[in-house]
Amino acid sequence: METPSTSVTEAASEPAELAPVLLRGTSVAGGFALGRARRSGQNLGAKPSTRVPKDQVPRELTRLQAALEAARAELDQLRAELPAAVPEDHARVLQTHATLLGDAVFLADVEKLIVEEQLALESAIARAVADFDRIFQLVQNPKLRERAVDLRDVGLRVLRAVERQGGDAGGEPGSLDGVVLIAPELTLVDLLGSDGQRPAGIVTAAGSLAGHAALLARSLGVPTLVAVEGLLEAVEEGDAVLLDATEGVLHVRPAPEVVAQFEQAEVGAPPGVCPEWAEAPLRTLDGTPLRLWSAGGSLPEVQRGRVLGVEGVGLFRTEVLFLLEREAPSLDSLVEHYRSVLSEAGPLPVSFRLLDLSSRLAPSWLELPSEVNPALGVAGVRLLLRRGSLLRRQLAALLQAAATHPAPVEVLVPFVTDCGEVRAVKEALFEERYEHRRRSRPHRDDLAVGVVLETPAAVLGAHDLAREASSFLLALDPLQRSVLAADPENPELAPHLERLHPFTLRAVRQVVVAAEEHGIPVRAWGATLDQVDNLQRVVGSGVRDLCLPPGRTEQAVRALRALDLAQAEVLADRFRLQSTPPDLAPPPPDAR
Repeated sequence: METPSTSVTEAASEPAELAPVLLRGTSVAGGFALGRARRSGQNLGAKPSTRVPKDQVPRELTRLQAALEAARAELDQLRAELPAAVPEDHARVLQTHATLLGDAVFLADVEKLIVEEQLALESAIARAVADFDRIFQLVQNPKLRERAVDLRDVGLRVLRAVERQGGDAGGEPGSLDGVVLIAPELTLVDLLGSDGQRPAGIVTAAGSLAGHAALLARSLGVPTLVAVEGLLEAVEEGDAVLLDATEGVLHVRPAPEVVAQFEQAEVGAPPGVCPEWAEAPLRTLDGTPLRLWSAGGSLPEVQRGRVLGVEGVGLFRTEVLFLLEREAPSLDSLVEHYRSVLSEAGPLPVSFRLLDLSSRLAPSWLELPSEVNPALGVAGVRLLLRRGSLLRRQLAALLQAAATHPAPVEVLVPFVTDCGEVRAVKEALFEERYEHRRRSRPHRDDLAVGVVLETPAAVLGAHDLAREASSFLLALDPLQRSVLAADPENPELAPHLERLHPFTLRAVRQVVVAAEEHGIPVRAWGATLDQVDNLQRVVGSGVRDLCLPPGRTEQAVRALRALDLAQAEVLADRFRLQSTPPDLAPPPPDAR
């Protein structure tokens, strides 16, 4: 990425009237961008309803035809240039937009508003698009909603063509070099300027991981962040901004030291280049090989893990797409999203964790009743089996998306307590696979089913579950919470959750023994692995596969390379025999 002119860095260094702000969102396409904020005018409803004298109506109709021709020329140019940079199916949306430019109903509505209500062209287009948008939003049909988004994009493109023809400075301003667009939603018009220019980055207040613009943002490598709460209130036109879409954050008016760190990182670690610490195979000090897997829930994390040379994606969380949308994502949206994940993974195996929601973390459209203790309620696989359509849709999407992936693909069943839940998921998978075969739909015929072990019941039944599962994923954090009956939101109990308890480590060893006896792999995952002591004790207890977010991998790799495995095994054995953590004695009784 080309760093914008020095003025951006200098501006970030100047005393600012407003304090720096850090905003978080959901990454659509990873990467960094440092530049000036430019607010994109997308609000068609805010366009004033300007009327013209009757004798100027023919002029407005002529302006409409000229704007349509200009917009068609832009799309033709983009269609000629874009396929060289993105997959053909991703660029196909431009053909859809070209078709919409000639849509008879849309054009008839615009012309009618100009002729009968004497609206100026800009007002007529804004009104027509807004009317279509309201109609489509009332229909519970993802295809029609996608059409509404496309139509709004087309309307914006025509409006900007009108503004350019009129020399309006409020239209699309000159160069996009060093510009980070700030917008209500992600649109193709913002992603692809009139002459094919692309901004350094895009940040939106709303949006999702699906949709045509999101697909193209990923294909073109434009750092993009969506669903950023408070964005439009926090960012002003011309603000210095630093976008780190890989980590999902936007620094508004960043402090000079933040900018300096960014610039050093850009020089020291170019995107897509494996850092020196990750180049050699991962082995302990005594030469025992270990396997590193990536964990995450976004495409940039998959991409970064692959650069680091991981064995595969050991855990891909699938909740984000469901949490962003106002209704359950369509089958087509899920298929496209999972294909993107597999495409980023390249030749690596991928394990998708099925939807893991509860009444504490669930979209409003699920309408889940509140529970006193959501962590012990209808969550994970329990919810999936009660909302069978969600389970079936995910399984169908994964079967289709994985049809041509060159490496193994697996689903992980969350919050398992017994074998019956795993068998029910496998039965649903069998039926979906049979339906695909019957309809001659391309699909994956060997989709595996693994189990997330995060409940004491799953640990106690590990030998039984190992007969049903293709692999185990040890979720250390929720397992420790359950073993210790400790609420992570209670600050008094936080110290008990930072270090793995000896009893939790006994559970880890029990799972490892069960997995070894039945010949299935077991991976460990959890934020507790960030602590070197925990990491060493888990490896010392027999775990050889570790699942880590790419951003938290370096410290773990360095610690593992310095680990004497024989010593770690002895220390882990001793620790598991403890009846209480030696460094965390219980408080004395309250004298009151």
